[in-house]
Amino acid sequence: MIMRSTGKTLQVHYAWTVAAICGLSVLCGLGFGRFAFGMLLPSISQDLGLNYSQGGMLGFGNLTGYLASVLSVPFALARIGTRSTVTLGLLVMALSMFAMATTHSFFWLTWFYFLTGLSSGAVVLPSMSVMAKWFAPSHRGLSSGLVMAGPGFGIILSGFAVPRLVPLGTMPAWQVGWLIFGGLTALVALVAFLYIRNTPGETGLRPYGRAASQSGIVSQPLARSAKFKLLVHLGVIFGIYGATYMLYVTFIVTSMVDSYGMSKAQAGVLWSWFGFLSIFSGLLFGALSDKIGRRAGMAVAFGVLALSFGLVGFGTSSFGLYLSVMLFGISAWSIPVIMSASAGDYFGAGGAAGALAALMLVFSAGQAVGPIIAGVLAEMLGDFSLSYAVSAAASVLAIGMVWAVRPPSVID
Repeated sequence: MIMRSTGKTLQVHYAWTVAAICGLSVLCGLGFGRFAFGMLLPSISQDLGLNYSQGGMLGFGNLTGYLASVLSVPFALARIGTRSTVTLGLLVMALSMFAMATTHSFFWLTWFYFLTGLSSGAVVLPSMSVMAKWFAPSHRGLSSGLVMAGPGFGIILSGFAVPRLVPLGTMPAWQVGWLIFGGLTALVALVAFLYIRNTPGETGLRPYGRAASQSGIVSQPLARSAKFKLLVHLGVIFGIYGATYMLYVTFIVTSMVDSYGMSKAQAGVLWSWFGFLSIFSGLLFGALSDKIGRRAGMAVAFGVLALSFGLVGFGTSSFGLYLSVMLFGISAWSIPVIMSASAGDYFGAGGAAGALAALMLVFSAGQAVGPIIAGVLAEMLGDFSLSYAVSAAASVLAIGMVWAVRPPSVID
């Protein structure tokens, strides 16, 4: 499947190398640049005296940067390609993390975390969209799932490492964390520059997998109005996911500590279990969507997410919390993976980056708004239960919207 025999040796198609390095890059872009923040937030809030709303504002700053990046990255890709864009994004991210390790100011922390979000978009979008160039439709879901396995490793690392961090001189433990994550990100920037290639043609290869016609996908040109309607519809679905999942990853550790009485170490272990399961979520749902179709795959994913949110939104038992985290883990990256594959299916390899950028624009807006609203509601009500309950209802709504999308073979 992945390997082919050449005489006495077996060779792996270089497409899988690109996917693996892109996964390593997304490990930094999301695993360190965003999801480690959920583990660091309780310590940051305690050290700087932040309330729930200010914690939400930090997340908002990061996602505003991500949103700005999504607007500009397609132009960078057209000029310098995936390899250079990802490398520069990782370098800027590393510098922003080093900067966060030097400040105790809420203003500057928000600004530097904005830069982390800005550079994160320059890593994630190219890493996902380039899969449409390296893989045929038959394997786009699986390859995108491999890329999105990266953040899970970052979550595992942050879940185990962050509670065990100790101050370094006058530097508090959370700043030591940013220093470590920045150093690892700089190292990955070098790896990305050495191994990522923009297209299969640069290595004399063809995309890996079966052609569209062999996969049952009949690519048909879309009128401009049909493209716009499709992007809006998919964008709203992606926006719902963005708001609900970002709310969860930003505040679930805080809920574990404040609402369920867990210690930071216990919360870190549970968070690491989420990270471990999330490694397989993209692979699972990406491969599933390759088999049963993008719509059915997304519907199943939103169903699992709705159950996860509902367990902490409508209940207070520890068992419900554990089950919620497990369910969220196995479905965490399902929607981005299927959306990335869908962009290639509907708009082709050449149009995938532009389409995915438009989708991520709405996705990023949802991510930015979700934590802010949740933070305000928590200040009013004392916890995040209502926010989780609303997330469950929104996920059910998304299932209905998914089924209203027609498959690529019947789009006209």
